[in-house]
Amino acid sequence: MKTLHVSTMLEELCQALAQNIQNRTSNVFDKELIVTQTNGMSAWLKTELARRNGVFANFELVNQDNLFAGIYSLIFGEKLKNNIDNVKYKIFELLDNGEFQKLFPDVAAYYIRDDLRKIQLSEKIATLFDQYQLYRPEIIAGWENANNAENPSEEWQKWLWKNLNIESRAAIRDRMLPEMKAKKDLIRETYPEISLFGITVFTRFHLDFFNSLAEYTNICFYTCLPSNQASSQNELLTSFGSKASELMSMLGISEFIAEPIEEKSLLAFIQNQIRNNRTDSVREYKDDSIVINSCYTPVREVECLYNYLLDLFDKNRSLRPADVLVMVTDINKYAPFIKAVFRTAPKIIPFQVSGASSTSEDTMTASLEHILNFTEADLTSEKVTGLLEQKRIKQRYAIQDTDYIRSVIKKANIRFGRENREIDDTRYVSWSYGLEKILLGYAILDDNEYLTKLNLSLYPFKDAEASVSYDLFRLKAFVEDIESFIDAQTTPRTLARWKEWLFENIVKKMIWHDDFEKDDRAELSSMYTALSFIDNLEIKNELPFNVFLEELKSKLFIDSKEMKLNTGRVTVSPPIPVRGIPFKAICFLGLDNGIFPRKDSFMGFDLLGEKYVEGDRSKKETDKYLFLDTILAAREKLYLSFIGQSVKDNTEIPPSIAVDTLIDYLGSDKIAVQQPLHGFSSRYNGGDDRYFTYLYSQSQSDYATMDKEKAVVAETTIKNLVKFFQAPIDWYFNSILKIDYQEKDNILEETEIFELDNLQEWVIKKDLLFAGEECLEAFIRKGKMEGNLPLGSGAQASIENMQADLTYMKDEFLRQTEGLPESKFAIDLAVDNLRITGTIDGVYGNTLIGYSISKYSTKYKIETFIQSLILFIEGKIKLAKFIDRDGITSLVPTNPEAAESDLKKLLCYFREGHNAPILFTIKASEKAIETDDIPKILKVLNDEAFPDEYARTSPNPYLQALFREDHFNEFEDKDLQRIRDIADSLKFNLF
Repeated sequence: MKTLHVSTMLEELCQALAQNIQNRTSNVFDKELIVTQTNGMSAWLKTELARRNGVFANFELVNQDNLFAGIYSLIFGEKLKNNIDNVKYKIFELLDNGEFQKLFPDVAAYYIRDDLRKIQLSEKIATLFDQYQLYRPEIIAGWENANNAENPSEEWQKWLWKNLNIESRAAIRDRMLPEMKAKKDLIRETYPEISLFGITVFTRFHLDFFNSLAEYTNICFYTCLPSNQASSQNELLTSFGSKASELMSMLGISEFIAEPIEEKSLLAFIQNQIRNNRTDSVREYKDDSIVINSCYTPVREVECLYNYLLDLFDKNRSLRPADVLVMVTDINKYAPFIKAVFRTAPKIIPFQVSGASSTSEDTMTASLEHILNFTEADLTSEKVTGLLEQKRIKQRYAIQDTDYIRSVIKKANIRFGRENREIDDTRYVSWSYGLEKILLGYAILDDNEYLTKLNLSLYPFKDAEASVSYDLFRLKAFVEDIESFIDAQTTPRTLARWKEWLFENIVKKMIWHDDFEKDDRAELSSMYTALSFIDNLEIKNELPFNVFLEELKSKLFIDSKEMKLNTGRVTVSPPIPVRGIPFKAICFLGLDNGIFPRKDSFMGFDLLGEKYVEGDRSKKETDKYLFLDTILAAREKLYLSFIGQSVKDNTEIPPSIAVDTLIDYLGSDKIAVQQPLHGFSSRYNGGDDRYFTYLYSQSQSDYATMDKEKAVVAETTIKNLVKFFQAPIDWYFNSILKIDYQEKDNILEETEIFELDNLQEWVIKKDLLFAGEECLEAFIRKGKMEGNLPLGSGAQASIENMQADLTYMKDEFLRQTEGLPESKFAIDLAVDNLRITGTIDGVYGNTLIGYSISKYSTKYKIETFIQSLILFIEGKIKLAKFIDRDGITSLVPTNPEAAESDLKKLLCYFREGHNAPILFTIKASEKAIETDDIPKILKVLNDEAFPDEYARTSPNPYLQALFREDHFNEFEDKDLQRIRDIADSLKFNLF
């Protein structure tokens, strides 16, 4: 018997199911079978039934295919053999068939001599054959009845199907029907009632089977629909509800009664409009039941979500984290951002990420994927170190300090390759040479050149630290294991042997796991379970490693983890597993144009793509239906978010067509709030209730210090003081706000040096100042071996060019220093209640000699000037000079008598710069000396912030932030004069 329960509210269906279970008169030990569509629905249903009935026991939750296979096993006493894995490998073998390659050479040309392409094509074809059986059984029937193929794509697919010699789903079903009739008592006794709950997508194949099964046992459909009518009048139903109309047609539903809900908010009004298929004009509701945010980046989406949720919990103290669902279009993309923001926020909101792939977290599976995707080409410094930094790999090799490992690899000049070549000097950057140098340096602590047993000439690595030196031996062991793993890939094996090799040589040897840890045991067990199908495959041929890796990708690395809905925390999930599940507040992130709804794409040989038939799969229409379900499932609040502005040029980006349609339906484009680029924007302190933040202090929004009073500065270093006057805006962001836009250069170089950058040239030029002509050849040779110069003849050319640049300056420097030794002074000076500490070098006799190797010397002049003031006060020098790149020497314009007053004046600006950014840059000050024209000064500042494509400078993100927050809108004469005053105090234009 077939029973149909229909509602627009999932809770009503759940109550009907709970009541039905309570009213059962069957044996309490009979197992109840419930068919659901997703793991999320199963998890929600378990909790709800237990809550309503007080117990949830002796139930089995399966999907539609599991039910079909279960009935087959019941009546035939054997497992269903028509599985996609066996079909895939049978196709893989058939693609090697000489007859197939002769009949269809164009198809064979795609994969011939490429096993990876062949297995990928086999998987696509096996999936298509499964879909044909579900959605186009007439195609399979035509092939089996020897009907002629309609096109070349169908011809070769027909050949493969006929040579597979497998039974189609339709044939299996037709064979089951008479047996089901004959064993109807067994079916009814085993499954007295089957409930199909919350399923939104049925195939005609499954629906026909369920209708046949209903003749022998009770089948109850619990179907949730968005509207009580099949014909759509409401605009949102028309736009998003085509799949709902199809479902009603397939189930034979024309209309039903949908009880309206109380319209206390805009969200409730819209939900009533949809449920009852109304077309009333949208009423004016001044509430926040629907919030739509437009952001610049996914990180800002997550930050705005955190602010929204914390505000929501603050306003509604009865709301619990478990009442909130966060859906994201790409869980693996958003999960790291959510963890980073929510775990470091000032107030903790408990959350649980569900449905992410097994490789998105710190798991054994994630480490396994990283290792197995490693190739010979990946034997570079950064990729090897990055792999070693994976937590479980690091633990397995007992590495104590990966930062130390990075520094050693960088200093040892390891860049790429195992051995490399002697003829082009690339052996100097290889792992073999570098590790030999490191281990020799551990044993021999001197700077002499040595010839090793391998006939390698090298300088021992001399910076091995005793406390972590054992990490160097562990690094060597890890590199050797990686090389052995790469070598093992070249030997073909059967899938069973590949599986054995995987667990013995990779999982157990290279990945740490704790046998006493429950989660680790469960994950290891799941890995064995995921690959257990290999033991039942009929194929016994030896296959290359890339075929085995492709299998692992689909079985281990892509599959999602278990859904966890009932944790008492905010649930973060991809949308499909939780579609239609009611929550008090539902948030949906990543609703970007071109991302959601997904696009339907069909391969050229996909016969399903030629004509759409009712009930066919459609990602686009399914996602639109999901969006409609999301609107209806939110009981109190609906929050939507998308990337709406370009982070590069601030241009507007349209949202998902689903969001755009909803905004049009609401009749107000102002409902979408454009959030600022930065979380510390001054807009969050502007009085608009739509802009608020809990992640950044109000003072940071104004670029001011935490306290209203001026900051008290008691101590600083010479280096810090110099950095302040070289770039006070950058310094304020870095030192006071703790905001650093510049990425730290901790990435190891993976290629040899081809051309020296400015910093590398600067370092070498400093060394060249003191290098005599007689040792130049040894200087170049050691430079190549230590990684300071390009390999081959490039080193000689680079040194010659640098020497040419230094000609005038070096002559002048030698003349000014007159062979005197360099002195270095430790400074601990108290001036104007400020303690200044640090070291200053570059003193020859009683004179400080500053210099600039760079063409732009102002920042070095500032450094020399500040150092000279301190040294004069300390009585360490009597004179200070500066040599520019052209070899011109200038006296630094200060003296012992004026030094202290000059420094105190600078310290006033330094203290002031702790409270707010001082609008000063070197380039702006140089321009201010020339002109009174404020627009020209602002242009210089703007060009520094946003240089054009022809400029040879990088954008200044700190200036950009000030421009975007309108800090230069009221730039006046007093600001211009301030720039001049600071420049006058630094006196760099006088020497």
